[in-house]
Formats: sequence, C-alpha cells, structure tokens
Amino acid sequence: MELNLDIYNLLILFGTLQAFIFGFLLVAKSNFNEATKYLGISVLFLASYLIWVLKASLGIQMYYPKMRFIPLFFLWGIGPAFYTYLRFYFRKPIPKKNLKKHFYPLLVEQLFFNSVTLIFYMNKWDPNNFNSFEAFWAINVFEIEHYVGLLSIAIYLGLSMDLYRKQMKKGVNKRIAYILTCFAFLWLIWVPYTIVDAIYYNFDFPVSEFYFFYILLTALTYAIGFIGFRLSKQITTKRKVEKTSEMQELVKVFTIKMEEEKYYLDSNLSLKSFSEKLGIHPNKTSMVINNLMGYSFRDFVNSYRIEEFKSLANTDNVKSKTILGMALDAGFNSKASFNRAFNKFCKISPAEYLQKISNK
Repeated sequence: MELNLDIYNLLILFGTLQAFIFGFLLVAKSNFNEATKYLGISVLFLASYLIWVLKASLGIQMYYPKMRFIPLFFLWGIGPAFYTYLRFYFRKPIPKKNLKKHFYPLLVEQLFFNSVTLIFYMNKWDPNNFNSFEAFWAINVFEIEHYVGLLSIAIYLGLSMDLYRKQMKKGVNKRIAYILTCFAFLWLIWVPYTIVDAIYYNFDFPVSEFYFFYILLTALTYAIGFIGFRLSKQITTKRKVEKTSEMQELVKVFTIKMEEEKYYLDSNLSLKSFSEKLGIHPNKTSMVINNLMGYSFRDFVNSYRIEEFKSLANTDNVKSKTILGMALDAGFNSKASFNRAFNKFCKISPAEYLQKISNK
C-alpha cells in the first residue's frame, strides 16, 4: 500500500495526533473537575473528523474502501460538549436531568450515519444494487449531517458567547477568551468550506484542493486542546488549593461542634447522623476525618468520649460511680467497646488508670 505522504498531510497528521493527545489528557484529568472532561471530548470530536479526512487524503480508503464507514463523525456533539465545558468552568453546570438531552442529537447522528453502513452491508457493499430510496438516502446523508452539525455548532457557539459575556463582569481568565475565539473562527471557516464543497464537489471533496482549510482546522483544534490543557493545570491547582482550604475549615468546624455540642455523648452517634447535624455529605465528613485528622469516624468520636471519661474520673464523687457507669455517661454503649477504645488511646486499662490517678 502506497500512502500519499506529502508535507501537507504530514502537518495535518502531526497536528491531529497532538490534538488527540491533549483530548485524552483533558479527559483523564477530569477527576479534578468536570470542565476539563467536556473540553477534552470537544477536542476528540474535532480530531476524529480530521482522522476521517486523513484516511481519504492519505489514500487509505483506496485500498480499504470499507474504512469510509468507520463512525468518526461526531459533529452533532461538538457544540453541546463545548458549551457544557464553559458551563462547568463558570460553575453554572447544566442540571444532570437536562444534560443528557443536549447529547441526544449525537446518538441520533450515529444512528443516522450508520444507517448508510447498513444499506451498503445489505447490498453486499455494491451501490449498483441500491433501490431508488437507498440511493437517495446514501447520497444525502453526508450532506444533511454536515448542515445540521454546523447549525448545531452555531447555536451552541451563540450560547457560549452569551455565557462568556455575562461572566466578563466578574473577571475571566484570558485563556478562555483564546479558546472561544479559536472555536468561533473554526466555525467561521468551516461554513464557507462546506458550501463550496456542496456546490462544486457534491461533497466528494478532493482533499488536495482544501489543504489550506484542513491545515487551519488542524491548527485551531490543536490550539483549543493546547490552551485548554494549560488552563486545566491552573484550574486543577486552584481547585486543589480551594479544596484543601475547605477541608481545613471543616476540621475546625468538626472540632468546635464536638466540643461545644458534645455530640459524642449520644451513644448512637453515627457518621450519617453526625453529618446530618452539620449539613454535610457523609462522604465529605469521612474524607476530612480520615485524611486530615488521621482518624476513622469511630476513633474520632471515641477520642472525645475517653476525655469525657477522664474528666468524670477526676471529679470528687468518682467513688460513687462504677467504671461502666462513667463509660456510659461518656457516650459508650458497652463495656467491651469502652475497654477497647481506652486501651487503644491510653495504652493501659481503665482500672489501671483509676489506680494511677488515685495515688496522686
């Protein structure tokens, strides 16, 4: 197989591979925030379109005609993914129940495009076997897909620009402006190309006639991925700092509330009930106590109960109370759990502790 390798195809190939790398990295970093995931998806969708172009430009389809049916078109998802990225970035996320609706057209597109694959398969990959409807459908799918895709991008580009304008008053990172500019310019050059391709080539485009467009499209896709990746590093660092600050503040809240409200005296206190009292999700409560305070929730509570027991043991009327009685007053619900906790924290038994303080 002899590939059509020239400087133009090599530039497109290099830029596309770089865009794919940035797209995958952005999706991989999405553990830190949702915005990077959707920007990564946008870049991957754009890079997939360029891969579709490359397989034709390099001449691969001449040797493997069926490769033209590989579902690399995600045009109807580019706009929704980019707009969703900005919504998450500006912390105005689309509600989950509505988010899927924005990507339903992408599912329709996949069914729409692959219907042609099914038609070819049913006719043993020979268009001469098509009936009139199948021929009409196969010829027009590509054109319709592009028109709807560009319209979708235009709508979401308008929504994105409106969102950006509203956020400018609060101050916006200049890299967001660069990304939005690249995305807008990408759409602006895509439209006249599509019109020319439809009118003069009936969407049977010779890539060599449009090298300038594809190189520019590749450069813009690469730029969106590159700038987005640099921005994501800033976001990740900023969110980590914010998260650390928030967690440290919660440590203070937990300590103050436990000391002032004495929640530990409730023998039935659980992670869930404690979190509900503070209006915090149990997962966040557990993470703060485990990672920043170095306790399990049970040990965190028992540490206060042990101190309460010691306080009761040092009062004048200690002789009138049993060890179990003081343990129950401190919030423990059984002698066994109290003994385990006391030994763990104090390294001696409760009886030994009482003997020790009585000798002072």
